[in-house]
Amino acid sequence: MRFPTSAEHPNVALLRDGFAAFDKGDMDLIRELLADGVVHRVQGRGPLSGSYRTPEEILGFYVRLFELSGGTFRAEPYSLTADDAHGVALVHTYAERPPDRVLAGRAVHVFRFADGRITEIRSLAEDQYADDEFWS
Repeated sequence: MRFPTSAEHPNVALLRDGFAAFDKGDMDLIRELLADGVVHRVQGRGPLSGSYRTPEEILGFYVRLFELSGGTFRAEPYSLTADDAHGVALVHTYAERPPDRVLAGRAVHVFRFADGRITEIRSLAEDQYADDEFWS
């Protein structure tokens, strides 16, 4: 029996490009991937939790992650899936904060798309309590 092969959905490539841009600090490319009315919802009760409602607010949030972690924050996807409207990224997260705090865990990012751009991101940490404590 042969199973049909399928090409990668364009929104999977969009997510892959976005994570690669994030890893390199390429905020210009990330900005291109975000729709004007985008919202990024970060779950939890820590100081970085909340809703970021414009591309500029979202980019500022990403810069803050790097600032608070001394440039050590990483979000490395190990599984990406997407269709025309939705996508999911399973990621390993890692960051350090002086003097000896380390965040090493997993998270899920759920995306919505329209017209080839990201319109919504929801970020959920595997251990929300640890995540909140780390960033506090």
